[in-house]
Amino acid sequence: MAAWRGETVAARVPDFAELGDAPAGLSVRYGVLKAVKYAPKPLSLQRLEVYDRVAWNAAEGDGPRVMEVSVPADAKPGVYPCGSARIRVVDRVLPPPKEWKYYLDLWQHPWAVARVAGVKPFSPAHYQAMRPVYELLATAGQKTITVSLLEQPWDHQCCDAYHSLVDEADFRTFDEYVQFCLDCGLGPDISCYSLCPWTLGRKIDEAELEKRWGGFLDRFTAHLKAKGWFKNTLMSMDERAPEDVRKVADFVRRHAPGMRIAMAGNRRPSEFKGIDIDVYSQSISDVSDDFLKELGKRRERGFVTTHYVCCGPSHPNTFMDSGTGEAFWLGAYPAMVGLDGFLRWAWNSWPRNPQKDATYAWWPSGDTFLCYPGGEPSWRFLELRNGIAAAEKVRLMKEAGLLGDEFAKVAAMYRKDEAIANKSNFIDIREFTLRLVNR
Repeated sequence: MAAWRGETVAARVPDFAELGDAPAGLSVRYGVLKAVKYAPKPLSLQRLEVYDRVAWNAAEGDGPRVMEVSVPADAKPGVYPCGSARIRVVDRVLPPPKEWKYYLDLWQHPWAVARVAGVKPFSPAHYQAMRPVYELLATAGQKTITVSLLEQPWDHQCCDAYHSLVDEADFRTFDEYVQFCLDCGLGPDISCYSLCPWTLGRKIDEAELEKRWGGFLDRFTAHLKAKGWFKNTLMSMDERAPEDVRKVADFVRRHAPGMRIAMAGNRRPSEFKGIDIDVYSQSISDVSDDFLKELGKRRERGFVTTHYVCCGPSHPNTFMDSGTGEAFWLGAYPAMVGLDGFLRWAWNSWPRNPQKDATYAWWPSGDTFLCYPGGEPSWRFLELRNGIAAAEKVRLMKEAGLLGDEFAKVAAMYRKDEAIANKSNFIDIREFTLRLVNR
């Protein structure tokens, strides 16, 4: 195992390996991967099992073992023995996740935490239950706080409905929740859903938009400015046609000049004529050469461009049955093609009993969450975080002029079409990537 100074890295431990105490100057913790049931196909009654939930401090329990190593920024470079493992500390520094430029956007679901914990939403007990879940997310450099402005902006697609964090005149819950998320290390962006909901698939009616939201947006804008949060607030939309996005963008310009707009979609940003989309995420299936050609001009204007996966494609993804290395691939991919980060719609939209069964309705198993209650990570998340850290290392090394032909060779392995067709060797790609960034 190799790590930069300042890095936290997770790895599987071979069954035959001897566990050891943390070397002087490093922190090491061990865990066991616990089996979770899942349906191999949506709505299937069949159940398989996969080792996915990481239970820390359970090194002697049943299941494959995991170790997580945290290296202080001032650690001495070199090789540290740890049982039968060797930890090589590279003489480079990885900043804290809060300082990473990688733009990670995994959507949080506070009501799911309240239901699983059996507590009143936004009570002290609820915030106590949310803290480990949100602090775990912060270890990957999460840049956004997910806020719902209306009831069920995506209809009731999860086990728990999203409710509004605001009402017509009262922003107390919104303020308390946003500040809590900031204190957990999330943000600084506040991603608000949505003036452009896709409930029932209705087209946007401009008169209705003005009547329903005009006065609210005026008050909300004034409130955000008073809190000092306006510049970090985004009016966010997903998978809407250009004509609907234009109506919302024009409406926002009238009532909140200067407010930023975010969107996830499957078109090139240039197809939204005359609309500045400050943060745009493209479905990985629709990442094309023409799309990538637009990244330079967007970056020059200070815009952020990421990619996303959700219930598709089948590969690469973070489903319960996704292959080893796929989550790492998704995290590292942006650095290989010039994107700024990664979006996924569900950090913790848990099914009824996520520790036992990851299945939920028509979604592929695992699609709705990447962590477990109590802040226990999935192995999928730890692999994703390893990939994000690798992407951040690529950025730092390129800025220092340390990558040349070797980077081009590794980047060429990240062929999106091959990955979607499940023809990529994700394990080898991961190993080549780690060898490059930890040399």
